[in-house]
Amino acid sequence: MQKEKNMAKVTNLFYITILFLSLFFIAMNDAARYECREDSHCVTKVKCGLPRTPKCRNYICFCHNPNKYI
Repeated sequence: MQKEKNMAKVTNLFYITILFLSLFFIAMNDAARYECREDSHCVTKVKCGLPRTPKCRNYICFCHNPNKYI
């Protein structure tokens, strides 16, 4: 009985660790901001999935979706 409780605790600790690390990496990826002066600076810095294209706005690169307002 004691062995099963310890196994459950280890499993829960494992899941919590995975959750924490995934949230940490998501936050790190979101915090990555690239400075730019024009759209051509963003082409090599930001990888966007189609149909989005890299754009420079307020000196920060981001992915622009041209179909967003259709």
